[in-house]
Amino acid sequence: MKFKFSLDENETPPPSGFDLGHIAVWGSDGAATTRDRDPGGGAMVYLTVTSLLDGLRTFLSGKSRSYESTAVDSSFSLTFTRGRDGSIETRCGGALIDRSPVAGVAAAVHAAAKRFADAHLEQLPPDDAGREDLEHALADFERFMGRPR
Repeated sequence: MKFKFSLDENETPPPSGFDLGHIAVWGSDGAATTRDRDPGGGAMVYLTVTSLLDGLRTFLSGKSRSYESTAVDSSFSLTFTRGRDGSIETRCGGALIDRSPVAGVAAAVHAAAKRFADAHLEQLPPDDAGREDLEHALADFERFMGRPR
């Protein structure tokens, strides 16, 4: 399973935590991206990554059967469902994208969020709320991943 978060090519300076971007996810059974959405299809990417990290961390560490993450300012959503065997199914619009263990889903989301943050957070002002929220969400997710499962 693989995720990718990117800024929209048409964003104009100055950078902001409210900038639009895209989400893409690939798995063994399919793929989904905000780029398939009309019109525009973008989402507020910094806020979406933060929301996904926080919501997924809560879901993966809890007992809920499912969690739906909807991109900020977009109709794009991913649904994560816990199987009886403990695996996590990832779906978009009902279409299966992947079935992976908890650790695989967590690692895929974290790796993509970290790549995105490393490439783009420095461009935002230090006091930008989108930057601060994403930094905190990444730190919380990294602590979650460090716990034994």
